[in-house]
Amino acid sequence: MTYIRILSQNENDRDNISIILQEIINEQCKSKEWDDIKIIKHEILPDVLYIPIYGPFNDIIPCNKEIIVDKSTGTSILRGADIFAPGVLAARPVEVGENVAVMVDIDGNCRRGYLKNYTGKKLFVGNGKMLMSRHEIFSSNPSELSGIGVLMTQPLYRTPSISTSLSSHLSSLIFLQNKPSILVGHLLNPQPGDNIIDMCASPGGKTTHIASLLLRNSSCNSDKSSDGIIIATDRSKQKVDKINQNAVRCGVKRLVKSFVLDATKSILSDNEVINFNLKDLKCGDQIKGFPKEFFDRILLDPPCSNLGQRPNFSINVKLSDITITIPDYQKKLFTSAYKLLKPNGVLFNPAENEQVISWALKNFPGLSLIEPEIKLGDPGLVGTGLNETQRFMVQRFDPGIKSGYDTIGFFIAKLKKIH
Repeated sequence: MTYIRILSQNENDRDNISIILQEIINEQCKSKEWDDIKIIKHEILPDVLYIPIYGPFNDIIPCNKEIIVDKSTGTSILRGADIFAPGVLAARPVEVGENVAVMVDIDGNCRRGYLKNYTGKKLFVGNGKMLMSRHEIFSSNPSELSGIGVLMTQPLYRTPSISTSLSSHLSSLIFLQNKPSILVGHLLNPQPGDNIIDMCASPGGKTTHIASLLLRNSSCNSDKSSDGIIIATDRSKQKVDKINQNAVRCGVKRLVKSFVLDATKSILSDNEVINFNLKDLKCGDQIKGFPKEFFDRILLDPPCSNLGQRPNFSINVKLSDITITIPDYQKKLFTSAYKLLKPNGVLFNPAENEQVISWALKNFPGLSLIEPEIKLGDPGLVGTGLNETQRFMVQRFDPGIKSGYDTIGFFIAKLKKIH
């Protein structure tokens, strides 16, 4: 599924935006000679629309001529996108209007502009029609290219491309986001007066959603005041800049303060606390951290293995990363988050996975799992350190099982700090 979050604070706007998007979808289906595809309102999440993905169409016969694209472009194709010219790595001589088989370079060894038949590891993702010739695509530097180079007429998976519409006025109305990520914002349920931090926030999808929900809960639509504080941090200036860009685009910049911060070292010493004043911190700067027990609600979505990412053409992660390196890093982040959380504060941790939560419950006696108000995922796995009651208080989204077919892999735990 392609999930679309509505940015408007007025829930009734979902109907109007749905009509606009349906017109775009109808035009795409007509131009590609597809059957109609209908946009659907999510029955539980009030700010969400979604579009079905149909496939795989395994009976598609690859065209004789091939073009090669990179994995990033291949991922976009499987999500419904056409091919922008810079995404084409290699092609035999082809002209505008010719039909081509689109192959993904799995190992990343194909050189840009390669003219011969590429014999490296590749995967067929559908057929398309050239909107630019080979000469047009490779006579310029990729940075100078723009526009769609290949129209995907017979993709392996069929769904409309909404991303191309984001260059229009719709960019301020909708945000493409995975279902579990949207659910996190609703479960966090920000309230007026809350101090909130998203500790590994880039690119800012969850941060901007939390800000949007805070505006809605505060019934505060002016730009003059705010009934809460939302802090977004990440380790690099580049990532923080991306958060700021999305906050501006989503219309919540006045609520979001973003800083460069290593979340494993985010606790101020007693001496540093004396001079701490949030108002003195400039958005975008690198900061030292925050006082202990400063936040009412914390979202900690730490770096992970990305094993649940879909589509995913290759997995480049070691077993030791999954079992040791990544969990150890997540535990360091969790320790910082716990120290930053106020008593009776709420912590959301989409970490990997049940074993990290089991570790946290054993190492922080004042911490307990909370029953989520909305359940869209499956219970946690058996034999991972959680008892039967605790298993049903976490949510697991697994694209490898039937109930999770419409989403990426994800995990959500909601915890409360009792003392």
